[in-house]
Amino acid sequence: MKRKKVLIIRFSSMGDVILSLPVASAIKQNNSDTVVDFVTRLEYAPIFDQFPAVDTTFAFDGNMRLLLKELKKQKYDTIIDLQKNPRSFIVTAAVNPKVVVSYPKRRLRRELIIRRPKLKLKIGHTVDAYLAALKRLKVEPVSRRPRVELEEDIVKYGDDFVNNAGFTGKIIGLCPGSKHYEKRWLRYQELAEMLVVDGDKNVIVFSGPNEEFDHNLNISSEKLVAAHNIRIDRVGGLMSKCDLIVTNDSGLMHLAVALSVPVVAIFGPTHPSLGFAPLGDNDRVICDNIDCSPCSLHGEKKCRMIQKYCFEKISPQRVKEEVESILYENSPSKIL
Repeated sequence: MKRKKVLIIRFSSMGDVILSLPVASAIKQNNSDTVVDFVTRLEYAPIFDQFPAVDTTFAFDGNMRLLLKELKKQKYDTIIDLQKNPRSFIVTAAVNPKVVVSYPKRRLRRELIIRRPKLKLKIGHTVDAYLAALKRLKVEPVSRRPRVELEEDIVKYGDDFVNNAGFTGKIIGLCPGSKHYEKRWLRYQELAEMLVVDGDKNVIVFSGPNEEFDHNLNISSEKLVAAHNIRIDRVGGLMSKCDLIVTNDSGLMHLAVALSVPVVAIFGPTHPSLGFAPLGDNDRVICDNIDCSPCSLHGEKKCRMIQKYCFEKISPQRVKEEVESILYENSPSKIL
């Protein structure tokens, strides 16, 4: 009997790609014999090597003709389009499966949240929107939370990195970057300085290839090391060794959640109400809910105020206190 074949499409961005993982999990657990493949951008493809629910990952490197050639060979029964843009429409038309399902983008409601922030409307989580695509397939969701299982070589990479750094005690990961500059809380250096002089705490600073800040946050300390421009699966290996991650609203926030590492997530021009809050059991969101936030969906628009009020009262000391609350009090998830 021929196995059913499903292709899930989500090219970008990293956070959305990770938040689509529960869709693949639900299909596989509903029928383990179903072939579940995924197409995404090249830089995110290594994530799926650490995710057993996906059989084959097709990495898009900009060559659409080559990608379509490979996908046509697979003869998919179903496409789940979690991107819903011209590129995903081209893939769907070329593959021509029997069934195509997608998800509710909720564009108008998101626009209302941004244009009328004082109303403080909510839209539901993006994971729930993705899982809604399964209704037509009569597949029941298994879990809302994305989960990544690291392979042995990636775990070893993390172990070797920490051992070479000579760390003992707690390890705090700091993620000062994000795709859009406006989402970046700019006081990570001050936070790191507080952490490295505080007894049992060590710091790993994560940064990508195009980050403008110093990879060591201009700090020279044996208790702080930089993890700069490393492959995304290896980032996961390092994050898994952290006791906690402090991050902006970014893809690395969702990766930490998928690794079951607690996060303190700092939201400013974006807002949890737009559907991207972390889903971990012991996570914290620091967000001051000011009248002008959110001002954009992804933080792509420049602040129109005379100063950035959404970050104004989020001090390094306040963030450090939340870090310690999670590390030492084991307190539950909440939005602050």
